Amino acid sequence: MSLTVIFFGITSLFADIAGEMLFPILPLFFVMEVGLSAAVLGVIEGLAEGSSNFFQVWFGWISDRIKRRKPFVILGYGTAAVGKFLLAISGSWPLILIARLFDRGGKGIRTSPRDALIAESISSDRQGAAFGLHRMLDSTGAVIGNTLAIVLVSIHMSLRNIVWLSLIPAFLAIFFILPVKEPKKIVVAGDTTMPKKVTMPSWSDFTSDRKKFGSEFWRFVWVSIIFHMGKISYAFLLLRLANLNVPTEQIPFYYLVFNMIQVIFAIPVGKFSDAFGKAVLVFASFLLFSLSSAGFIMGGSGLFLLSLFLIQGISFSLMEVGFRTFLVELSPHGLKATGLGIYFTVTGFAVMFASWIAGLLWQYNMGELTFIYSAAMTGMAALLFFFLFFKRIKGAILRLKLRM
Repeated sequence: MSLTVIFFGITSLFADIAGEMLFPILPLFFVMEVGLSAAVLGVIEGLAEGSSNFFQVWFGWISDRIKRRKPFVILGYGTAAVGKFLLAISGSWPLILIARLFDRGGKGIRTSPRDALIAESISSDRQGAAFGLHRMLDSTGAVIGNTLAIVLVSIHMSLRNIVWLSLIPAFLAIFFILPVKEPKKIVVAGDTTMPKKVTMPSWSDFTSDRKKFGSEFWRFVWVSIIFHMGKISYAFLLLRLANLNVPTEQIPFYYLVFNMIQVIFAIPVGKFSDAFGKAVLVFASFLLFSLSSAGFIMGGSGLFLLSLFLIQGISFSLMEVGFRTFLVELSPHGLKATGLGIYFTVTGFAVMFASWIAGLLWQYNMGELTFIYSAAMTGMAALLFFFLFFKRIKGAILRLKLRM
């Protein structure tokens, strides 16, 4: 496996340790201790996710145009680390909002250039395995972070001290990017030469490049917008557990299980993607997410809720590998980061609106309407994807039958 994939995987491992130490407990902290309403939480999380995805198209496209990836990756992880520092010193919702914008904005800066560099560092028939390995290390960091959250909460460490502690892995993550080497040539629109002078591309350049994407790419984007309009923030899933009388100290455990499932499935899913195609992974991820959202409408026993998190974990494994490899496949040669950026930007705005809608619906009946909305939107996306990409799904099924 490419050293680039390994180093980026270790970087993601440390970054996720930092992020996932905080994520399972932040929603409860914001609502129960800071006193934010669910609607305000929805606005903050929506803006944070929106900023993350807004940056992806611009930094992905600029990295394609100036033929550099690594500086944007370093900037992105650095910005996210600064966001955690701002969260540690915050005492009111405006600074919390700024901190979340920095944290998620950093993710937006780094993701498209990083994923493009991973794709460029490995042959096309092994890209699924590469993204699967990266996802496994990323999710391993999440498991470690979740475990730390459980331990630190159990010993009654304050949230603010946990945030300060999270700065250690957040800044460690940056050092593992430094050994990564960019390819000597990044192909952009047929040009394989490295620029003598870096110049910022113009809007007309972007318009010209945007027209090079085919109809399948745009169909996938439109279906994914519908899906992400129903893909509500995980903050609401954790709040739903609290609403269903799951003890506060047990909530990080559910999220830990979710991430452990992703660790287990990441590499097998990547290999499946290489062998049988990406479209079937995307369809399955849409369908499973919709089914799990429907389950949260009803609630139930602890075992039932745990099974929903298991399904969510499988869905995200399929999603994280399937989306990226499918986008790389559908994007023109030399515009892979741009394709990833376009996708994550437009779906990011969909997530932002989804969080706002989820927050407003939550105000009326404490969760049921929120998850009815989520299940309906994501189920509709699964149905549309099935019909629009039926030939690709059928081809994957036929290849699977031939292997059996």
